[in-house]
Amino acid sequence: MATADCHAKHLGNSQATVSRHHVAAIEEWAATDWIPQIRDELVQVLAQSGRVMKVQEAAAELRVRHGAGDDTPGRTLAKAMAVVRAAADAEALQRGTEHDPRLEVLRRGTRVLLALDSLPGTDDPTPQELADYAAALGAEADRLADEDPLPGRATVVRTLREVAAPSGMTPLADTRLVSLAAVVARHASASPRLEIYPKALGLARALRISQAAAGVRRETGISISELVARVKARFPTVPVPDAPTHIEIEDALKEAGFPLEYDPVRRRFFPPVAEGARWSSSTFTRTSVLVAEARTAAAAGRDSQAVLRSRLTTSAERGGFLALTLKGANLPDAAAAVAADFGVVPVDFNKEFLHIFRALADELNTDWSKVLRADSAFTGSGELKPGLRSYVQRVTGRMSERLVGMAEEAGPRTVLFVHNAGLLARYFDGGGHDLLVTVQQGGAPPRTEPARSVVAVSDGGPEADAVAGRPHGGSGRPGDRVGGAGHLVPEGAQGCGNRRSLSLLPTWLYSALHSTQCRP
Repeated sequence: MATADCHAKHLGNSQATVSRHHVAAIEEWAATDWIPQIRDELVQVLAQSGRVMKVQEAAAELRVRHGAGDDTPGRTLAKAMAVVRAAADAEALQRGTEHDPRLEVLRRGTRVLLALDSLPGTDDPTPQELADYAAALGAEADRLADEDPLPGRATVVRTLREVAAPSGMTPLADTRLVSLAAVVARHASASPRLEIYPKALGLARALRISQAAAGVRRETGISISELVARVKARFPTVPVPDAPTHIEIEDALKEAGFPLEYDPVRRRFFPPVAEGARWSSSTFTRTSVLVAEARTAAAAGRDSQAVLRSRLTTSAERGGFLALTLKGANLPDAAAAVAADFGVVPVDFNKEFLHIFRALADELNTDWSKVLRADSAFTGSGELKPGLRSYVQRVTGRMSERLVGMAEEAGPRTVLFVHNAGLLARYFDGGGHDLLVTVQQGGAPPRTEPARSVVAVSDGGPEADAVAGRPHGGSGRPGDRVGGAGHLVPEGAQGCGNRRSLSLLPTWLYSALHSTQCRP
């Protein structure tokens, strides 16, 4: 929706001439029998979208409702934008009549917005206030997109909520809040998970954050199109060539820490074949593949248990990601065994977390039974309500400060072993993710020191996977999963469940997750 001055320069005419012809065209549009319906639809769409939106959003909505024929994407968008322009200009003709315009077109820099007008006698915000709010959200989205590591959903929503909304405006839903911020931003986009990321996010970084190449099976591998589809599912606007070559993809994979190898005959990427020199690799693979590698090592005369122990030791020194699959019966004593064998400082996460949580409740004069009832409701519905979420976010913030402080007190080369961390997984989307990112950033050692590490002992459930298997936005490399009980767990240890895992992540924090169902 270019200005009259832009049209005049493009056509080589005066602005007055362009404006005169434009007014005549508006009067023709307003006289058509179809424009009133489009105007009504735009008002309806705006009301459903928080009263303000970018013109491209309105054009996309009209295109969905009415179709746009067969044409290129660029021309299709241009046609839909022309319809929006015609409807908005026809609505503006009502100014000064008994029917005032119901919407306005506003510009904020290069962005063109549509906003509902406030009706007389209501407390609705003015179009100018709505446009200013949308622009402020866009600026905040651009700032979030520049962060490294990228913030999670909880941080994004919390930060955008802090942008002051106009008086009288109904609060936007989380989905609309994030989508409006992203569409008005200059260089930010929003993911389906309500994450904010830069439009120019590189393929290698997108692969690393999305973990799209994680878990590739040696038996089946993964094609280029499947890999790109995984990345696009997480970051839809990541710039990827229409037909990327396997060399381009392979380079991006290596940069992201996934040295998958391309088979030109089968036209698929596969994990590298196990070799003696590769036992210290940081490749992320499935447990079943590494179990097979361990058996191969045993068949070749190598002590598979010694190999596993060596890999754990190496990962603790260098960083990386290593998951040791254990039988459920062995899990309860795994944390103590690892702490004893590797000389780390054990920290009971749940105990520390609950201590901080209770202290906060006392500080705010909140009855602890109310906290328990809110947590029980969370268990039943799966929805973390705003009240409990605000508490959890404050507790996780204090917990990260506590862990960083303990690491600093313990010394530069000491590794904390944080076990019994089920609450971190339970509240992963309510502050646990941000805690992991904050701790990693705050505890990252200087480049001159060996990388300190995170170890997580978890059950196989989805909450444990939140910490042991999901990327947390940090800067570490991906890593391995290793099968086998090893000598880390004493004979005769008791427990429940079928499969558990020990994970080594790339920072200084050790985390043992063997109680993912625990509650405050």
